Amino acid sequence: MTFVWPDGSWMDALAFTWTLVLWFVYGRFADKLPPDEVAPGNLNQMMHQLRRIWMRRMLDRPERILDSALTGHSVSSTTFFASTSMLIMAGLLGVLGRAGDAHAVIQSFGFTVHSSELMFELKVLGLIGLFMIGFYKFTWALRQFNFACTLIGAAPLPPVEPGSGARFADHAARVMSLAVVSFNGGIRSYYFAMAWLGWFIHPMAFAAGTGIVVLVLLKRQVKSRSQASVAEYYEATGR
Repeated sequence: MTFVWPDGSWMDALAFTWTLVLWFVYGRFADKLPPDEVAPGNLNQMMHQLRRIWMRRMLDRPERILDSALTGHSVSSTTFFASTSMLIMAGLLGVLGRAGDAHAVIQSFGFTVHSSELMFELKVLGLIGLFMIGFYKFTWALRQFNFACTLIGAAPLPPVEPGSGARFADHAARVMSLAVVSFNGGIRSYYFAMAWLGWFIHPMAFAAGTGIVVLVLLKRQVKSRSQASVAEYYEATGR
């Protein structure tokens, strides 16, 4: 039995494959946390090292109210995006329920490529899948932030032995960074969903949009003003 891509468009298949490749390649680059002794190669890795410094300095404070408040802010942001993902999925399911009408509206635009109703439904299902990935990423990030809150609550009080403090800071920072990795993965699904909308216009618009999204994300990781400021401070701390 031979699989036939709906509408028989090789451009659709190419654009979809291109997006999958960029999704996994960029995710591998942005989400990898290096060993603590390895110099960071992007903004996310620098932030991980700065979280280690944060956790070490927290141990010198008898009261950790500030640290708990900062972690709680991250929890609130993650909860907001998780809820928003659910609402978007509900809206897209509504579109899928009236796929015939929605498809007719899209096809009435003069700048969209012709596609079948089946292909339209697959594109909507793909969008739902992206936001579903985002939802699971956000909820896992939420749980990990809760783990980080527990670690902060269980942190040893000063004076702390140097070896014990360093171990705590390394583990607490890694748990928090893993939570941020999941959160970033959820945000990334929103960026890729914006590019996915180009597929309703033309497969090449979809492919180009995905490429632009990844270039923007790469620039923010290695060549943005925020990255430069964080790198400057990271170097000033003496690593």
